[in-house]
Amino acid sequence: MFILAFIPIIVIAVTFAVRYRSMRDPAQFSYEYQAQTSCPSKDHMYTFDIRKESDNLYKCYICRTPSYRGRDTSNYMPHIWYNKTTNKRWICWTGSIKYPEQAKTLCRKWADATQVFIDTGKPLPAFVRR
Repeated sequence: MFILAFIPIIVIAVTFAVRYRSMRDPAQFSYEYQAQTSCPSKDHMYTFDIRKESDNLYKCYICRTPSYRGRDTSNYMPHIWYNKTTNKRWICWTGSIKYPEQAKTLCRKWADATQVFIDTGKPLPAFVRR
């Protein structure tokens, strides 16, 4: 009987926790990142538009990248999906991105890997088309 008295309190606490998380995690935000580079005088700024999709998972849209400086990208697969209808590009990622910090981490890793290719012309192994 004593435990039954706490059930409404537990329900309220769980409801608040779920709603608080959804209020805290934005549905859309911009993220800028300066990738690590061996050529600090060159442009290495990336801009992303991170959006929560209808499945409640985040998708990282690519708004701006530095120039590829004439690099041949025919053998380079930068893990980008492109929608010709909407003219939007986003990072190809098969995992679930549930939180904004996960999205930011993915953006940073992708930008750093892409910057290595831009700076050296050599893609990281995971970015080579097989």
